[in-house]
Amino acid sequence: MADADNELPDEAMPVFAWPDAELFLASHYGLSGEIEAIAADPPSYLVRYDEVTSRLDFCSDPDEARQFEAEAALLLHMHPETGRIEGPQPLETTEGDLLCAFEADEDTREGYARVCAFPTGAPAPASVDGAVLGGFAARLIRDLAAAAEDARDEEMPALWSASDLRQAGPTVVKILRQVNHPAIRDPIAKAMVTALRRVQALGSDLRSQLIHHHPVSRELVGTVTDTAWQPTGFVDPASLGEGWVVASLAAICADLLLERPGDAMAFLPAVEAFHAELPLVEADIEALWPLIIVRIGLLRAAAERDAAIGDPDDTLWLMRVRDGFDRVTGLQPAMMEAAVRHTLDWPPRPLPDFGPLLPEIDPEKIRLVDLSPASTAFFDGNWRDPESDWRILARIAWDTKMGATRFGEYRLSRGHAQRDGHAENYALHVDICLPAGTVALAPFGGLLQRHDGRLLLNGPEACLHLEGLDTVLADGTALFAGDRLGVVAGAEGSVGGLRIRLSREANLVPPLFVATGDVGLWRQLAISPSVLLGIDADAPQPAEQRAFVRGWREHVFDATGRPFIDLTGGAGLLGHGHAGLADAAYHQWLLLNGLLSTPVEAEFQAALLQRLPGELDTVVALTSETAAMELAQQLGERLYSEDVPPLIADERRTGFGRTGHGFWAFDAGETIPDIVVTGSPVPGEPLAAVVMRRSALPQDLELPQPDASMVACRLGSTVIDLLDDPDLIANAADAARVLEQALTHLTTASEGRLAVSGAGLAPELSVSGLSAPDLAERLLQHGVIASALDDVRLQLIAPLCIARASLEVVVDALSHILGIPAPQAEAVDEAHQEEQDLQTDTETPD
Repeated sequence: MADADNELPDEAMPVFAWPDAELFLASHYGLSGEIEAIAADPPSYLVRYDEVTSRLDFCSDPDEARQFEAEAALLLHMHPETGRIEGPQPLETTEGDLLCAFEADEDTREGYARVCAFPTGAPAPASVDGAVLGGFAARLIRDLAAAAEDARDEEMPALWSASDLRQAGPTVVKILRQVNHPAIRDPIAKAMVTALRRVQALGSDLRSQLIHHHPVSRELVGTVTDTAWQPTGFVDPASLGEGWVVASLAAICADLLLERPGDAMAFLPAVEAFHAELPLVEADIEALWPLIIVRIGLLRAAAERDAAIGDPDDTLWLMRVRDGFDRVTGLQPAMMEAAVRHTLDWPPRPLPDFGPLLPEIDPEKIRLVDLSPASTAFFDGNWRDPESDWRILARIAWDTKMGATRFGEYRLSRGHAQRDGHAENYALHVDICLPAGTVALAPFGGLLQRHDGRLLLNGPEACLHLEGLDTVLADGTALFAGDRLGVVAGAEGSVGGLRIRLSREANLVPPLFVATGDVGLWRQLAISPSVLLGIDADAPQPAEQRAFVRGWREHVFDATGRPFIDLTGGAGLLGHGHAGLADAAYHQWLLLNGLLSTPVEAEFQAALLQRLPGELDTVVALTSETAAMELAQQLGERLYSEDVPPLIADERRTGFGRTGHGFWAFDAGETIPDIVVTGSPVPGEPLAAVVMRRSALPQDLELPQPDASMVACRLGSTVIDLLDDPDLIANAADAARVLEQALTHLTTASEGRLAVSGAGLAPELSVSGLSAPDLAERLLQHGVIASALDDVRLQLIAPLCIARASLEVVVDALSHILGIPAPQAEAVDEAHQEEQDLQTDTETPD
């Protein structure tokens, strides 16, 4: 190149053009077809002919020409016949060369050219499943390694690509030189420097090998199946080259985040699929998110450069990469790395060493409080009080003045009302009661800061958040491990409260509670304060979250505190967790259980007979409803008469007021049955009964001995006595009416798909086209538990105490499953009023 002082004026500079593409292809390759220029320097062209698409690339640099030759040597081993993913295939010139060298003439420069035919296949649709791309990229890396091994004897030079993220620093510096606006340039540069420093710290731990640097959907072709598009090949040879293995995955992830701006976790399926095919290592996981930022930063820098020089490639693309860059740089890197680790079920990084936070305290005197759904500190719905957790903690800490909540506990008080399982009730902190004035020391070195009433100790590997601590230290004080932080706030002799949170990242504040779906993510980021307290303050994690551990009224709660409406009959008549039943069972267990023919059994028999017509005077209490029905049928055969066959009333589901129209279903008729079979009035206790007229039985007939336990009989008597509650009976009548009318509406609206039999709070359902077990599973997804009687019939058995709100949940769930609108509560009440008006008109005398 001439010196600047000796440069020719512009009009004197010779201009050397590239060859005309159409003439060049015809003369050197014997090709003709539709030619489309690609914006590139040196120029490239797409050539379409005979349903084949090829690409013509020019270059003038001998080093770049050697890259063309190396790519050709590799691509020849990526043919479908090898069983590998297909790449573009190099075409020979008319003289049989894969690289075409041409000399300069009076109009054109000298240089080199190559032509590659794209693999056949359909282009990718607008949106491709990230898992498909991630798995493909991993398989492609494996195939490229195998192809390079096959081509090792061809002495091909190492392949490099302009997309190599190992050169991202110099590349972005070069690009940003042409972006003069600081407000645009500086945020890009800052984000790139921060991300690249994180990557560079990993050094040689990052694996390098031959990869495809940009295997995104627009660079691929594939086949269309009945379900989806599947990639089968790639079209751009310039993206082949040595690089970090994880850089190929980062390119896909960056593309997915740009395509799906509303989903910050859109890249995770690609990560999971890539890992399944080509396992990642620790360094890959730490580098992935910074490399995603680097990739998007490069894209934005290039788009801003094009806009700055007056050659914007695409205004919409510029706006997309600007938005994408702002979104990804606004996310917490530690959070995104934790999301990757959680997706791959990868263990958190090892914890650093911590010193004690409260060295003056004897850890053995700290009493832990159980606030989980299985806690016996909760009863009779007291968890609904927002202050219940604090009250229980204060009571537990009363004796020793030291008590603590548990880390990683699903709090019942925060989850009991959330039916969708999204309640934020998993504790990421510990609250501890301590004597006021207790000294706290820095468990690690760091910088002390104050923020929103909290004290923060920011260290290189952890951040401690404390509330309830008094300190004289100034904001910004640097502390070493073991330095005094402050004292627990409070008057002398009183008990103070300290709230402790601990995270792995500086300035990362774990929320007090998270939802079940976010637990795995935050377990990667939040550290249990147990490491500071010297005790195991972690709640045991439930082996099975769906295991039911508590019941109250019509609800049962799983191990995470999520409520479900129990319509299996397991709630009995009074509902789960009834304090009166608990008291009766406790006292009877203290006295005696297990003997038969006792006064307790006689009390149950007497209580049951008081609820039946006087003609029925004999009770046999059994532990099996099936056995009770079989006994009734056997007795009926002994009583059978051709003139008047015996009447057996099966009240196993309808008795004790469940119809809402009387204590027994047979009350609606005028005939008193000869035999009545009842189910258990007690939740979870087998206590069926057969009631009959003793005088109607043959004198020599011996009835079977009752086999119900004393506790069961005591509970049965208690339930029957409690059924005198007028509010309970009124609620049952209202609930039965609401459920019957709602099911009637759904039956009509479903146009015959839903069939209902039975009455009151114990109907049976069947849905055409949906088996009863499948219907039960669909209801469970809506938080309703029901039992399939067989493959066709589903039974709902509600307690008398069921709330209208719960019935609305049940009806809404059925409406959703059937795909029809649910009846409005006002419509049900209007229908009830019309019924009452009609009944009044009918009863009014003329």
